[in-house]
Parts: sequence; C-alpha cells; structure tokens
Amino acid sequence: MSENGLKSLGTFLLQRDKVPKVQEDIASNLDELFSNPGCLSYVAELKKAILHIERLSPKEITTPFKGNCLEISESGKYFIFGSIEGRIAVVDKDNKEIIQDIFLEGGSVYSIAIYKGDKYFVSAGRDGIIRKFDFKTFEPVQSFVGHEKEINKLAISADEEEIFSASDDCTVRSWDKAGNNKILYSHEKAVLSMDRSKDGSILVSGGSDKKVKFFNLIKGEVVTVLNEFTSSVWAVKISDNLKFFAAGDSNAVLKVWDYESMTLVKTLDGHTKRISHLEFNHIETILVSSSNDSTIRIWSVIEDKDEIILTGHTDWVKAFKISTDQKSIYSIAENYKIMTWHFPVFDNSCRKKQHSAIIRFMCYSRTQNALYTADSKEIKVWDIKTRSVTKTFNLTHELSALCVNSDGQSLIAAYTNLEIHFWNVDDVVSQVKLKHPSVVKIIAASQDHSLLVVGDANFRVTIYNKKTFDCLQVYRRHNSVVNALSFGKPDDGENKMLISGGADNLIFIYRLRTNRSVKFAGHTAPVTAVGVSRNNDLLISGDESGSFKIWHIRKEVCIKTLYNHTERITGIYFNENSKYFWISSMDCSLSLWNSTSFAEVTHFCSKASISMLCFTQGEKDIITVENDELHFLPTILGGNKFAIYGPGREYYSFMKYLLHICEGNELPHDPTMDKWMIAPFEFNALHFYAYFNLPVHLKQALDCNSPFYFSKSAYSPLQIAIQRNFRDCINVIMKNIRIKVQEDPYSVGYLEDSIIKLNEIGFRGLDEFYNAIFFSTYDKLLPKFCDERVKLPIVIQARSLGPQAKDFFNEEDITNVGTALTFIQSALKVDVIIGSRGSISFLESLVCSPNTEIFKTQFIRELVLYKWKYVKWFLIPQACLYCIYMLVLSYFLIFQDGEYNTTTVTILFILNVMLTSYELFQMALTRSMYLQDVWNYIDMARIILCFLYIALVWDNYDESICKQVLVSVTFASMLRGISYFRLFDDTRYMINLLSEVFNDMISFLILLTYSTYSFALIYFIMVNNLGTPQTFSYYVSQAYLLNLGDFSVDGYGAFEWLIFFFASVINPLIMLNLLISIMGDTYSRVKTEQEIADMKELTEMVIEGEYLLFCRRSQGKKTYLQICQEEAVTNPIAGPDEKITKIKTRVKNIQELMNNTFDESKNELRDAVEGLNSKMDEMTTLIEQISLTQE
Repeated sequence: MSENGLKSLGTFLLQRDKVPKVQEDIASNLDELFSNPGCLSYVAELKKAILHIERLSPKEITTPFKGNCLEISESGKYFIFGSIEGRIAVVDKDNKEIIQDIFLEGGSVYSIAIYKGDKYFVSAGRDGIIRKFDFKTFEPVQSFVGHEKEINKLAISADEEEIFSASDDCTVRSWDKAGNNKILYSHEKAVLSMDRSKDGSILVSGGSDKKVKFFNLIKGEVVTVLNEFTSSVWAVKISDNLKFFAAGDSNAVLKVWDYESMTLVKTLDGHTKRISHLEFNHIETILVSSSNDSTIRIWSVIEDKDEIILTGHTDWVKAFKISTDQKSIYSIAENYKIMTWHFPVFDNSCRKKQHSAIIRFMCYSRTQNALYTADSKEIKVWDIKTRSVTKTFNLTHELSALCVNSDGQSLIAAYTNLEIHFWNVDDVVSQVKLKHPSVVKIIAASQDHSLLVVGDANFRVTIYNKKTFDCLQVYRRHNSVVNALSFGKPDDGENKMLISGGADNLIFIYRLRTNRSVKFAGHTAPVTAVGVSRNNDLLISGDESGSFKIWHIRKEVCIKTLYNHTERITGIYFNENSKYFWISSMDCSLSLWNSTSFAEVTHFCSKASISMLCFTQGEKDIITVENDELHFLPTILGGNKFAIYGPGREYYSFMKYLLHICEGNELPHDPTMDKWMIAPFEFNALHFYAYFNLPVHLKQALDCNSPFYFSKSAYSPLQIAIQRNFRDCINVIMKNIRIKVQEDPYSVGYLEDSIIKLNEIGFRGLDEFYNAIFFSTYDKLLPKFCDERVKLPIVIQARSLGPQAKDFFNEEDITNVGTALTFIQSALKVDVIIGSRGSISFLESLVCSPNTEIFKTQFIRELVLYKWKYVKWFLIPQACLYCIYMLVLSYFLIFQDGEYNTTTVTILFILNVMLTSYELFQMALTRSMYLQDVWNYIDMARIILCFLYIALVWDNYDESICKQVLVSVTFASMLRGISYFRLFDDTRYMINLLSEVFNDMISFLILLTYSTYSFALIYFIMVNNLGTPQTFSYYVSQAYLLNLGDFSVDGYGAFEWLIFFFASVINPLIMLNLLISIMGDTYSRVKTEQEIADMKELTEMVIEGEYLLFCRRSQGKKTYLQICQEEAVTNPIAGPDEKITKIKTRVKNIQELMNNTFDESKNELRDAVEGLNSKMDEMTTLIEQISLTQE
C-alpha cells in the first residue's frame, strides 16, 4: 500500500459503533458545549480537552524487568509477562502492582501461553524447555524437554490437549499432556514465529529461511509455503475467521494476504525495524503491529488509510494483546513498561487510486457534489458520498486544461489540438465549442455564468462570452506562460475582477467593467497559484520557490511575504468563515493560516508531493492529489468531534507533553509541540501555557514564532492570561508583540478585543507598547512633498494598514518640492467613531488605567486630540449658556443689588431650566458615571439652590433668608464655573492644580481642625471664668480667628499667656508653614505630571462629549489611525566628534538644570527658614511686651 497521504490525520474520535457509556456522555457533552453558544467558555473547553486527552493517553505500569512476552488473564484482571532477565511475573492491572514473581534459571523467557479459565500457563525461552505452572499458586506442574535450542513461540491447541512450539532448532513440534513430542514440520533455518488459527485447524510459522509455512493440523501436512520475503520472518498472524493472513520480517516489511486465495492484498510500509508481533481485531478490519522501532501501528485492512501510530515506548516493543472487548491494547517493551492504550478509531479519511497515470487535473462541482479528475488518457467522475468513480470518459487528445462550468452540470476541457470542449456529465462525447489560437494552459469559468477565460502558451489572457463564445477581450500583459487564473467573488451577482499569474513572476488584476489592469510585481519565481478572499480584499499568490505573498487588492500593495514552504505552491483556499486559509505545496505539506494575523496555525505533512487541492461543499472534506492517488481528508474545522492534528503523527507525544503541563511538572519547552491543534476547540499548546501560567514557555514559544491564534470560542493565549490575571504571561506576550510590531504589524490584531482590559490592568510596559504600535512608515510609494498650502497634520481613519497617498491628498497637492512629509500609522485598530460604545469604553479604560504614563504616548495623545477636535463643539454651547447665566446673575447682583426684578429672575429661571435639562440628559446617558464627577455634585447643588431662591422670591419669603440663599447660589455658581476653564489649554492645568491642592489639604485640614478644637476647649475652661461667660461655640470661633492672627488677650495672667504662646506658635506658624510645604509639594508633583494630568483631563471631557452622541452608540467601527505631518528637520551628525560634542552639550545642559533646581530649592528653603525666624522674633517681642505690661 502506498503512503502518499498526510501523516497527521490519523485522528482519535470517541464515537464508534459501540462505545462505553462514559464515552457517549463525553461525546454528547461536547456536542452540547458547541450547540449552545451561552456555554462557550475557555475554561470549560480546556477542561473538556484535558478530559479527552487523559482518556486517550496511555496508562503506564513500571516493572523492574525488561519485558519479552505478554499475556492477559481470561478475567482481564492480570498481566503475566516474561522478561529478558529470566523472570515471570503477574501484575494486577488495576492496582499496577506485581503480585507474583518467579525466577527461571533457564534464562530469558520468550513466550507464554495461558490455558482457558486461567488454570495453567506455560512458558519457554532460551534453555529450550517448556514449563507448565499453576496460575494461582505459581508452582511448577510439568516440564517438556526435547528441543535442542531456544524456543521462540508457544501455542496451545483449541482443545488444550497439545502444546505447539517453534524453535531455533528449525522444528515445529507438538507436545501431549504426557510430555511426548512430535515434529510436525521443519524450516531450513530457525523458526522465529508461529500462530494457530482460532478454529485450531491451521498452524502457521515464519523463519530465518525467509519462508512462511502453513500446516494443516487435521491433515497433518504443510499445505502452503510463501517465499515472498527477503529477510527473516519474525511475526505471523491468521485472522479469526480465516479471512486474512499477515506476516512481517526483519526489514520492517509487513504484508497482508487474502487467506483463501493466498493473493497479496496489501504491503504496509511504515515500520523502520523488525516486526515483532501482529494481531487482527475480531471483525478483521484492522491489523495491529509492533516493532523494534518502539512503535505500535494500527492499519486498516479494508480501506486505504494512513496507519495510526502509538508512540510512548522508548525501546523495542516485544509483544502486545488486544482486550476482549476490543477497546484497549496492552503492550510490553524493553523499557520496563507495560502500557495500556485506548484502541484508536480511524477517521473517515482514505486514499483512492483509480488512475493508472499521474493525475494532472482536478476540479469540483458544488451543485452536483461531484469531483472530476483527469490524467493524460481519461477523465473520471467521482461521487463524493461514496468516494467512488461513477463514470470514465476516454480522451481522443491530450488535455491541456480542465475546469467545471459555473452551472456545475458540465466540464470545460481544453486539448493540445487547441480545441475547447464542453462535456455534459450525462453524455459520452464532448461538444466542440471553439478553437483557441494557441495551447491553453489554464481555463476558468466565471461564477455569474457569463464569461470563459483562458490563459495560453502565447502569454495571453483571453475572455470569451460563454453563451455566444465571442471573444470579448484579449490582455497581453504577461511576457511568459499564464499559469494561474482566479475570479474575484461576485459583487451584486456579477464577476467584476479577474486575477492572472504567470511564469514571468508577475500578477495582474483586471477590472472587467473598465478593462483596467494593475500589475503586482515582487515574486522572484514563476507564479503558480492565486486565490482571492471572500470579501475581495486580499489576494494570495504562490510561486515555484514555495514562497507566497499576501496582497491588499484595494491598496495594491504587498502586505506580507512568507517562506514557510520550500517547493511550488499548488493550491490556495479561503475558508467559508474567512477565519483561515490553506496552502498546499509540492514540499509534501498542507498548511493552515490565520487570515487576520497571517500566522501559521498548524501544518500537515505527507509522504508525497501535493499537486492539487480542493474542498467539498460545506468544507466537509479536503481532497488532495498525490501523484496518481486522491486523498480524502476530513476537515479539522467546524466539526464537533475531538481530534488532534499536527505536523506528524506523534500525537501521543503531544498528549503526554500537555499532561505534564497540566500536572505542573517541570518540563522544558518543546517547540515541536506548539504546532499541534486540538479540535474542535482549536487550542494549541500556547493556550495551555497561558492557562497554567508558564511565562517561560510562552516566551520561548513566541521567540520560535509558534502559532498564536484565537480558539473556536475566540480566546487567544493573551485573553486567557488576562482573564486569569497572570501578569508575567501578559508581559511576555505584549513584549513579544511590541518587539516585532514593525516587522509584523498584523500580530497586533490579536489585541483588538483585549486592549480595554489591558488598559484597565495597566501592566508595566503598556506605555512602551503604545509607543511601539505608532511608528513612521517608510514606503517608497508615498509622496515626499506636498504643496505648502496644504494644512498639516492630516489625520484619517483607515480600514487597513499602510497609508495611501490618495487617502490624504488630491493629485494636484502632491509636488516634488514644498513641505517635506512624514507618515505615521498605528498597528492597532481601535474604535474611533465618536459617540460609539466601543470608543467610549476605550477612553474610559484609559482614564481608569493605573499606568498613567500612557497619556504621554503619541498614539494616545493624537487619538484624544483627534476626538477633541470634534467633541469640543458639543461642549462649547453648554459653556456659552453657562456664561450667559453668569452674566445675568452678575447683572442681577451688581446693577440690581439682588433686589427682586421679575424680568431678570425669569431669565435666570429659564437659563437654569435649560442647564438643568442638559444635566438630566447627561445623567440619563451616563447613569452611574455621572455620580463619579465631583463637578456634577456642585452643579446639582447650584440647580437646587437657584430654584429654591427663585421660589422664595416669587413667594415673597423673608428677605434675609432670600439673601442667604442668593449668596449660596452665587458661591455655587462661581465654583461650578471654574470647571469650564478645562475647555482651554492654558487654564486646564490650573484647574488640575486646584483640584490636587484641595485633595492634598484634606489631611492638613483634619489636623488644623483638631488643634483648633483642642485650643477652643482649653480656652473655654481657662478664660471663661475671667469675664462674662460665653458659649463653647464662641471659643471655637476665637480659636479659629487666632489661626488668622486675630486675637484678644484682655485679662490674661502668666499661665494664660503661656497657653496663648503655644496656641499662637502651633496654629498660625507651624500649621501655616505646613500648609505652604504641602502646597509646594503638590505644585512640584503636578508640574512634573502636568502632561499626564492635562491629557487625562482632556480625555474625561472627550468622554463627556461622546456620551451626548447617543444616536451613534451602535455605529462603532475599528480602524487604524494614520497621520501625515510635516517632517521634523534635524541636522545630521557627520562624525563621532560632532556626536561627542552633542553629548557634552546635553550633559552640560542637564548639569545646569540640576544646579538651577538645587539653587531654587535652597533659596526656597532659606526664605522659609527666614520667614519662620521672623515670625518667631515677632512672637518673642510680643511676649516680652505683654510681660512688661503685666509687670
């Protein structure tokens, strides 16, 4: 059997014809998980994946001996094995403990056989003696002596009356219960393997003489001899119902025959060393083999499939057994391990070989769900459901091109005789429709049923009307053979775009409506395949060297070039959900890529080159052409079946690796494990690294460019780390993206849905990330100068990366002289639509971010200023209305002395109603956010007081009360008016300083209140008896006036003067200087953080303005921010001397700045000390004067 298939698609599905109830529950839970969107959770998915991996992973039993042979008791509870060291042991399968162990002096034990009912067992080995033991007591019962050399294999007759043995003495013997032996037949050399048919009629053996002999036990004679091996035959097996026979030799050749006819059915290549043991399953559809290459392989006998490889042993696998229920495989090897394997099940992949020559063409009809393949002699029609050929068309001429007609009912074939034929699937003979001037190399029909396009050997692309076959257009843009054609996806039911790729390394895009063509150059080898995304935005082209390029069609630029393949690209396919695309190559691989970040997700390897690729309807199957075979593969995306896929068949190694990760074992990072994917969850190892907080593994994986992508439920490793708040993992991922952002800006796409959460976390390095994603673009196609009359900078929102001149300028604005330009772009898409829900959420996350350094970054500044440019016009009207309100209030107070005037009060009422309406509107939009702004509380107080005053004056209430309320209204109005100075750049800083001073004064005010209250209490006790008694509140006011330097010392004695001294020193002097110190610190801090505070305040105002645009909540759209600005002119430094001079100048400036700062601080300190000394001198003089007065 040929192995021209993908290695990786031997998957492990849990659903079989008869599965245990536990497995049925797992499968049903898996279906439920993906059928209910509300249940989707990365935690649930990861736990499901781990559960499946644990069930599918082999269970190990470690033994103290190197295993040689293995049997399992009829009860299924015990393993009995023989070892190289000459020991026989019994292991409890469930407890994993050795319960019996005996040592045989005869040396290594090669074979063991158990009697029915687990009553006895026999063993044989190096010393050539057969020993019979009681299974329960392990006591020897009988010995059989007769062979001259070691015995390699034992078998017990069906009636258990005889024992059969095969030996190095070239004989196969039978032994009766009395110990008598009889030579049944002989080989020319040592007999290495033997098996008895289940019905007990046939004995088969293989030997060093390279022969396989069949001995009929009923007739007593050798009935068949096979001489089809070139080396010693080490394993033979007859299937239970005598349907198949299999044998393997020391050269790892494994063959399967039909037993009845003795015709060779399959030759199975895969093992690399001697075949050691063989077993068929009960229903004779699967053959299991073991080998000295440390693997066990499962082969399909009925269908042509890739084998499934069980890896886990690290030494020769000597023997294995299949459990009675056919659900497990038990194996023993020389690595001191007995392993229990879940019996894997084949997926629905298969190979079909119906062509006698290499397949040259393949195409698929979605409407008919039929596949068409062709070689040089015939075309075959395949039924996809049965995967069988339903019809064959013989060709009279050699085909040069083939495609399916857009109606799906017929084929369009081009021949080397220049004729183009239409084949109806139901017809036997094709119809000649037209004759092309030269040999057609590629042909395609448009999906709108109107056009037929051919690329020929004369370098032309010709467009025909498919109905009339009239030539509509001929493009002669290529200067070599046209190799690839593809239509863009229909727009409004019409194909408007055609793409061609040629051997001249060029790609052309033809706009069919305007007959305009655009050249894409950049390939260094002939273009061999092209494919267009489903939204017609992206074009992927592959070439002969294996590289492929991703182009942005609208911008006509190459986005990225990838070199992961090493040979010709043969197929390109975009998934229906546009999340992924596939690339096939002649380097024997098929790769899967993320279509957003253009990162490789995984890739599969085949043993033969993949020359063509297609997908069936609904993407249920992947079909590849490999030489003369078709390989049908199940798609790994979109299903609900558990499976593991990757760049090989080491899935057991992958599962073991993940289990070590899950168990917290210290396991070094293995980059080969990162490219495996777990379906249907679409997880890879990086998701597990993030979930289990392994930043070192994540870093190494990202350094190796391991696949980083979203799972099926849209969780990337970054989002998992964010959800679990693993800061180290977050930092590792963000640092990697930041370092590679200019090289690979599309990798930032993974952050679009996480950036708000990242802002809220405020991890270290967030500011560095924002600096990294906003960078200058060096594109030769961008203009270098523009007309001096153009107003710069120009800020735009772009749907895709890479600034385009036409987005910024008209053609007449671009000049060869004038204003020098530089273009800056962001690699992160954010919602810039003012008033949208996404925009507000992003800005709120900035304000809440613990890392305030982000407000210094150019990206955040430009974004906020861009929004402020428009938002301020929604806030200025309110400020103007408030200004009018303040003018009317001032007029009322100054010119009308606050006396009741009907007109003025009515105007105040109307203005207050308008301002109140605005506040209520804002409150309704912002909800709880409204209560987080202290200015809103002041405004609410002002509104209430204003309405209260108006109500009082209209009601002719007590004038004194009205005046007090008016004073309160005036104070609240003046205080609220301060907030509107935030609208202006020059005063915004001062408002922030005022706010910070107030916040920092809170602790000072507490101390001042406490000391004032204390001295008020002292004065109440001390001075109250010196004159007319006063209330306690009087002394509180006196203590407060003392703080301001207003005091009375009438009637003070010496003790009272002493108390007065302490009170006047502590409150007026110490507290005042403390206040000055606090305000100085506040000023220094605010001055240092002025840029941050100013931008943060501006962001808050932008949020306030965006909340007003409630009609745009659902209009959010993520775009890139791009800026064109005047290039900063710098003087280039010619040599090292100038660099040193510049450094010296900078150091000198820094030194001068430090000296100036030091001098200023020293002067401030000196002034403060002098001021304190002056105050002390004044106090001392005052005390002396008081003392003299009393004397």
